[in-house]
This record gives sequence, structure tokens and C-alpha cells, in this order.
Amino acid sequence: MPVKTILLPLCEADEPGPVLETALSLAQRFGAHLDILYVMRDPLHHRSWAQLGLSKHLRETVSRAADINTGARVVQTRQLLEYYCAEAGVPIVDDRVVGGVSAAWHEITGQEDCILAVRGRLSDLIVLPGPIPVAPPPAVAEAALKSTGRPVLIAPPRPEPVIGTRIGIGWNGSAQAAHAVGAAMAYISAAEAVTVYTCRRHEHTEPTPMDLVKYLGWHGVKAQVRTMDAHDPHVGEALLTAAAEDDVNLLVVGAYSRSRLRELILGGVTEHVMTSAQMPVFMLH
Repeated sequence: MPVKTILLPLCEADEPGPVLETALSLAQRFGAHLDILYVMRDPLHHRSWAQLGLSKHLRETVSRAADINTGARVVQTRQLLEYYCAEAGVPIVDDRVVGGVSAAWHEITGQEDCILAVRGRLSDLIVLPGPIPVAPPPAVAEAALKSTGRPVLIAPPRPEPVIGTRIGIGWNGSAQAAHAVGAAMAYISAAEAVTVYTCRRHEHTEPTPMDLVKYLGWHGVKAQVRTMDAHDPHVGEALLTAAAEDDVNLLVVGAYSRSRLRELILGGVTEHVMTSAQMPVFMLH
């Protein structure tokens, strides 16, 4: 799938620097437009419970201080974007433009997961800052993966100027894994090395890893298979270890190929990868 529009949602809690650099490098690679969506909390819905026992005057003082802090974060993030765009020669525009690399800044107040679930549906790629710090993942990560129908790239905690020269594919034969591979072909077909990771408990699963290697071959991609001796709940950990050993700079995996109950009982590969990966991760549900 060609990548022409990229969405980067940010909120007050995010550290914007690394993910901004990563998202801009992706926009430059694909000649795409990058939308930065800065979501500010609605004070009516996110008022701290600690304020409920305060007087009206103290509540107003706390709210004003929170507004000032939020405003400062917005300004700092916008200035950071302007700096990176100036360094990269990427114009900041009011709206999407046809052809060439560009970026746009949008500020909106509301609930990030609800906004992302709608705005993300018409983006070719959604970029999230990673690793996702909690398990289970916050609502915004689940909204990106489950409500938009679009691929998600989880950026590493450090800037990643080059993504996808060495690609790893986590393969279990599921429809979700196949969807992720299909959506990531723009990266896979241009990679210098591609490794298919599988574990022994999936060695009889159809389609097999060798079936995937044959499929990739029809796209001009030469891939190799690496089999891991891993079992639940350690498959996610083994996958990240193997990918790190092979110096992978883009890991492609299907998201939530199990039911929620099986994820809770056996451990979720999706959640482990989201919360622990130190490399870029491409996911699709």
C-alpha cells in the first residue's frame, strides 16, 4: 500500500522529540504528508479527583496553572516541529498538498482515543510514540489498532533516521499476520534483508513460514526463516530478542490474533511487543 498520508497523534504526556524525527523521516522516504494532531485534555472531563475537596478559588487556581502548563507544552512541541521541518527542508502547510513532502499542525481538545479512532481512518499510516509504557496498552493504542483499520508504526524511544533496511516478520499463519505483511510491502520490497520469525509451536500452522517465503519471492523479496524454541507466555520476549540479535530496524507483526481471553490466559505477544520493543514496530489488526 503506498504511503501518502501519515498521522502522528500527540498529547501532553508524550515526549515528542524522537517520534517527530522518526515520523518526518518516514514522510521524506515516501514523499508523504505528515499531520501532527496535538490533543489537549478537556478540563471538564479530566479534572483531578484531588480537586473535588478544594474550595472554588483553589480549584480555579489549579485549573489556571494546568492551562498554563498545557499551553507551554503545546508551544514547545510546535517549536520543535518547526525546527525539525526547517532542518529537513519540509514545509509546514495549512492543509494537505498534492505531491512532495509536507507537514501540518492541528490542535484539538478532547479525548485522544475517540479523536484518533475517527481521524485515523483516512491516514495511510499512524505513528505512535513507543514503547507503550503500560500493560494492557492505553486506550489510544487500542483505538489506533482496533478502530481505524489502518497500520500503526510504534516509534522507538530514540530517533530512527533509517527504517526498514533490515526487516523481521513475526509469523504465526494468522489472518492478522498476513494483513500486516500485505500492508508493509512498501517497506519489505525495498529491504536489504528480510527474516521470517516463527516458533516451533507454529511449525505446522498454515500458511507455513516457507509459504510466506514463497509469497514474498513473487514480489522479488528473498527472505530467510529463523525458528525460535519458544512457548507461551514467552513468545513475544523471544521474538524481540531474536530481532535485536539480527539488528532488525523494522519488525512487522499482526496485532491481536488471539481472543482477549486467550491473551489474558496465555500472555499477549501484541502487548509485550508494544510495551517492550526498542525498535520500530509495524502492526495491523
